[in-house]
Amino acid sequence: MGRLFLLNLSNNRLNGSLPAAWSRQLTLVRLALARNALSGNLPREWGALRSLLQLDLGSNALTGGLPPDWGALQQVTSLDLSGNKLGGGLPPAWARLGSLQVLSLQGNQLTGAVPPGWKALADRSFRIALGDNSQMCGSVPPMLAQAVLAAGSSRKGSGLASPCSWEGDATALLAFKKGVSAQQPQGALIDWLPEANPCSAGEWSGVGCRDGRVVILNLTNAGLKISTLEPLSTLAALEKVLLAGNNAANVSLPASWARLGHLAVADLSSTGVAGSLPPIWSQMHSLKQLLLSGNSLNGTLPASWAALHDLETLNLARNALSGSMPPEWAALSSLATLDASSNYLSGALPDTWKDLVSLEELQLASNNLAGAIPASWARLPSLTALNLGSNMGVCGGEPEWRAGTRVHTEATNIDQSCIMVSTSGTMAGVVLGVSLTLTLASLAAVGAMLVYVRSQRRQLQLLQRERSSASFSSLHGGAGVGSVKLASLQTFSLAAKEPHKTHAAEQHGKAAMLSIPNPWDDEHAGYIQVPLATPHSGMPSGLPSVMVSPTPPSAPTQEQEHCSPSPGSGMPSPERRMWQVAAHAVDRGVDLTARRARQKRLFRSRSEAPNTLTDAASLAGSQQGQQQQHGGGRVAPGWSQDDGDLDMLRVHSRLALLPSNGSMV
Repeated sequence: MGRLFLLNLSNNRLNGSLPAAWSRQLTLVRLALARNALSGNLPREWGALRSLLQLDLGSNALTGGLPPDWGALQQVTSLDLSGNKLGGGLPPAWARLGSLQVLSLQGNQLTGAVPPGWKALADRSFRIALGDNSQMCGSVPPMLAQAVLAAGSSRKGSGLASPCSWEGDATALLAFKKGVSAQQPQGALIDWLPEANPCSAGEWSGVGCRDGRVVILNLTNAGLKISTLEPLSTLAALEKVLLAGNNAANVSLPASWARLGHLAVADLSSTGVAGSLPPIWSQMHSLKQLLLSGNSLNGTLPASWAALHDLETLNLARNALSGSMPPEWAALSSLATLDASSNYLSGALPDTWKDLVSLEELQLASNNLAGAIPASWARLPSLTALNLGSNMGVCGGEPEWRAGTRVHTEATNIDQSCIMVSTSGTMAGVVLGVSLTLTLASLAAVGAMLVYVRSQRRQLQLLQRERSSASFSSLHGGAGVGSVKLASLQTFSLAAKEPHKTHAAEQHGKAAMLSIPNPWDDEHAGYIQVPLATPHSGMPSGLPSVMVSPTPPSAPTQEQEHCSPSPGSGMPSPERRMWQVAAHAVDRGVDLTARRARQKRLFRSRSEAPNTLTDAASLAGSQQGQQQQHGGGRVAPGWSQDDGDLDMLRVHSRLALLPSNGSMV
């Protein structure tokens, strides 16, 4: 076709869509296609008709929105699109229609308000007809008010008397913007402008609308720092909120989001949100996907979320959630994927979850779960993947799974048997590996015994190397005691005041004379243990004899006699100083600074114990005489050659036998 200037095909029965190829008719000045049966969208390519002055497409069946590209029709003076089924908002880009004088848009399905930018058209003889667009709302810019009325339309007919639904959404989004910052120098969400319609095509980044309402907010990985999520709770028509990859550190999940009755998808993954999971979110009955992985959430899993019957995907991985797995979640009949791995969840695996008929994938790795895998889980009809790895408390073996089910139980005790420990019917814990536990306990006991035996053997060897000979003399209340082989006794208790000096009388070869003055001046007795030879035990072979010259002591005073201890006593006290004496110490020594709670007694009963050192010496002397009558060899007085056990006897001693350096006095 050559150079076409005018085309009028009105009042025919033309149907079909408008040809986009007509955009090449660059000389076309007037195009009239009114009152036909044309359908389809307005071709955005017609924005190239730079010579077009008049376009009449009224009374057809055209649909779709008003193309923003038509804002390039700089020469058009009259545009009639009335009587169609056009929808959506008025394009702000049409404010560039610098020659436009008449715009007829009545009788369509347009939504929203007149864009504030259209006030640029008010300085011309601009007339606009917006009648019979019931979903239009808001107020007309004051400079355009006369133009709208001049066209014969009323505010009532156009619906402009009612506030726009998006106006409330715009208010909510602008409040959200106030709590948002960005790394970019120009700031965050710079195209979110006050008084602008967020539902105008391409006006607000990340915002999607339907029927004049905000239904989608997609700001994924936008580099935003978010300080609050609360304002979004007033987006009543919101269906998707996608904020993953932004920074919302320490921001809590708003309980007010429970009012978002149309919300189907919420993705806050890797945003750093913190706090607990709001139990009231159970009221979001349209929720299908809830993605909260990689955050700082804590607390327990809300049992009330069992009311989310449409929930299909729940991802809570890599948080700090604790507590048990709610048995009530068995009511999540639509749940297909549940990921709660890398948390601090504990307790048993709920048998009730056998009712999760739609469950396909269950990720519970890296928690503190314990107990056996319920056998009923093997009958889950849709389950294809189960991961329980890194749960050391999982035990009791695996049930027989359906073919094709992938089960991971690495780093568990699945091969160990479980022992359920309960208190008043409530499970208090799970003990794993009976044989392993008992073996460890046995090894610990044996190890402790070996340490004790080794320390005693070392102590015995030390004392045996330090053995020396000495004899007693000048003992209060008794005669000489005979020869004795002393272990190197260490001082346990010294007198509070300066003790009486002791001295060595003389030495003859291996024999040593020991003279100890009156010990009763010490007010406090020491509690010691020494090894003793019983009257029935003999002197070990190879031990030298030590001769003692008895030195009778002076008679005790009445007060001292009153304070004389009695056999079998406990710790001495000011009222009753009871004591037991040892006849001789041989072969082995013990640490005199250690108090032993239990030990053998030398005598069968307290009544058989000697009352004084004199009695002890007499008892030892009688044993010596019996031995000599039988022609025995020369032995130290008080000792027999009979074999016997070396017993331990408690002694309350007032004698300081050695100085602190351990040498003999």
